[in-house]
Amino acid sequence: MSLRLFIAFKINTTDNLIFHFKKIQRELFNEKINWTPLNQLHVTLKFIGDTDLDKVDTIKKAMIEAFNGEKSSEFSLNSIGVFGSHYSPKVIWAGIKPEEKIIAWFNNLKKSLIKEGFEYDRQNFVPHLTLGRIKNINDKKTLSKIVSEYKDFHFSNFIVNEIILFKSILKTTGAEHIKLFSVKLN
Repeated sequence: MSLRLFIAFKINTTDNLIFHFKKIQRELFNEKINWTPLNQLHVTLKFIGDTDLDKVDTIKKAMIEAFNGEKSSEFSLNSIGVFGSHYSPKVIWAGIKPEEKIIAWFNNLKKSLIKEGFEYDRQNFVPHLTLGRIKNINDKKTLSKIVSEYKDFHFSNFIVNEIILFKSILKTTGAEHIKLFSVKLN
């Protein structure tokens, strides 16, 4: 049996974040975008994908090693951006600061997982919160306006006090994320 797995930390929603997230959704209402549900907002440190059940304990061990002694940290959600080109955007995201701490966590996790036999691609890691996956967008002008409007915008601060191993179940209504394991940060 295999599980679709990823390692991430959750984002606490604030009134300000909810207000602006819904505002952006309204402005792009007619576009084909799969929006991330507010209760599933997270930052992925590693998407593992389909994994044999017998590898879960190895992943837990790598997580414990990677985050042993790490302290909880405060971050802020700032700015809106897109992955993909201006002509063919794929993802609309919110940026996170400071990036250095998240990148250090990513590198610690990467080192521990590689030691346990897991592979990583060569893509650069960009800490971000996926707001929506763009299937098709006709009004690129509005999207560009939103990106400009929120370029230096501060949505909220949040504290990360645990790193979570999630199981993702794909459904017709969207993915369901189930917490399997977590490492608490001091």
